[in-house]
Amino acid sequence: MRYLLEIKKVYHYYGKAKSLEEVNLNVEEGALDVVIGPNGAGKSTLLRVISGLEEPDRGKIEFNGERIDDLKAYKIAKKGIAHCPERRRLFYDMTVLENLELGAYSLRDKKKIKELLEFVFEIFPRLKERRKQRAGTLSGGEQQMLAIARSLMSNPKLLLMDEPSLGLAPKIKTSIFEAIAKIKKEGTTALLVEQDAVLAMQVGEIIHVLEEGKIEMRGTKEQLIKEPRIKKVYLGI
Repeated sequence: MRYLLEIKKVYHYYGKAKSLEEVNLNVEEGALDVVIGPNGAGKSTLLRVISGLEEPDRGKIEFNGERIDDLKAYKIAKKGIAHCPERRRLFYDMTVLENLELGAYSLRDKKKIKELLEFVFEIFPRLKERRKQRAGTLSGGEQQMLAIARSLMSNPKLLLMDEPSLGLAPKIKTSIFEAIAKIKKEGTTALLVEQDAVLAMQVGEIIHVLEEGKIEMRGTKEQLIKEPRIKKVYLGI
């Protein structure tokens, strides 16, 4: 078994407040893993620590067999990790196409960029229709599609997605998660942070339950759905 991402006993503090406590988490190459948990559990912090936007206070992170927890964010991005942040963070005055092209800024192969554009337009046909439209004029769901597509334009080895369903209507959430399932099917390794456990567990292969900075439980959907607390707290059963 080959792990693309290995997180080993990672701690993180905001001042004296502990946000992550001895987090151990591995993601296999080609897998789609999901982290669920309540607000304030440390889910977004975990992704920020992986991508270098925050430094772990203790522990080790290895990506593709190489230690990365001591690297700056831009160097981690060059290694092949793309971070699709919470609340989109698009360039709203630029067009859809310009946002996508910026996602591919580190690539020099024009043929590859063209292939990636075709790939994201196949997954998100709505973006192809609106490629000349300014990002700020898109609906919330379309902006989320663009944020994910822009991350994919860097041709990442690992895609980190932070709360892609946040603030979206149920129907739009479903379409976003259908697209995420397509991304997985195409072979992109991904780690998804999501508060909507029902949707997350539909697409995730391994689900990690993060509460108060600790991984309290992990397993497949079939394993976790048998747990009374998961059924009550996360699935409303």
